Amino acid sequence: MFDWLRVAAVLSRARDLRLREDARCTVERNVRAANGWLLDRYGPKRPSGGSLILLHGWTLRGKDHTRLQVFAQSLAAAGVECIVPHVPGLAALTFEADDVRGVRAILDACPTSPGILGFSMGGGYGLLAASGAQDRPRFVVSVGSYADLAESFRRAMVWGRQTPAVPIKQEAWVYQKLAVAWRLRDVIPLSLPLQQELRGLLEAFCEGDNVEDSWSFCHRVLGDTDWETVDESRQDARAMAALSVVGHPPRLACPAIILHGENDPSMPSAEAQRLADAVRHGSPDIRVDVMVTELLEHIRPSVAFHPGEVLRLLRLLAPLVRA
Repeated sequence: MFDWLRVAAVLSRARDLRLREDARCTVERNVRAANGWLLDRYGPKRPSGGSLILLHGWTLRGKDHTRLQVFAQSLAAAGVECIVPHVPGLAALTFEADDVRGVRAILDACPTSPGILGFSMGGGYGLLAASGAQDRPRFVVSVGSYADLAESFRRAMVWGRQTPAVPIKQEAWVYQKLAVAWRLRDVIPLSLPLQQELRGLLEAFCEGDNVEDSWSFCHRVLGDTDWETVDESRQDARAMAALSVVGHPPRLACPAIILHGENDPSMPSAEAQRLADAVRHGSPDIRVDVMVTELLEHIRPSVAFHPGEVLRLLRLLAPLVRA
């Protein structure tokens, strides 16, 4: 029987998750896929569910993001095989159409028909990668993703120019500032020690709470310069268009679930409905469910425990993940 209580615990616990060994599953790290990407495999000792491809979002740690590792391990311990690829563009905090083609190659190479679960940018990429596939995936779940990438990026840059009254309390805003600085590290310019400091802040940011140190870096190094305008000028409009779900409504042959945080500061919850509408436009005959919930803070579990929301989420996911 699939251990949904364990999965519920992973989804609803606070931010203190740590990776520990678990005798109920095996882990193969840095397996070289046929397309050249590195991926990790989390295998259950006693399979009782299906298989999943897990896609990370914008994080320099990529597949090695601790929360993603803990999630994959917990799913494997509960009976679900997990494949976690390192997506090059997302791990560089850039927009690369090759990322979607790479995810599709991973999907096509799977011997079984896995589901796809993508977080943040990875959610949109998963939907696009699944488009046109007839025998796989079994389902797609998008968590905290975008509908129109170019529009979402422009909105984020406008938001980034508006310094909040208390920046250290605005995690998503500070993280975006660091991401812009990373993409512009050859322009600002940043010395090698400052680049190393920035990388360390970005890697640590997704693993815990270092907002104060990150804001100190922004204030000390980036100052009041409008780096957002510089960043916008360097983006490839064609790549963004190719990665837009609205611009390329996915043609799916499987159910889709769109999950979104109700108070997501980096991606407004209205994106969930726009994303679902795009999927329905491209795939009018499939089931598309939308859940906007307090359970999530963007893609992370909320600090507060919401048992009712957990059960609601599991009712959506359980029929899909079961073998």
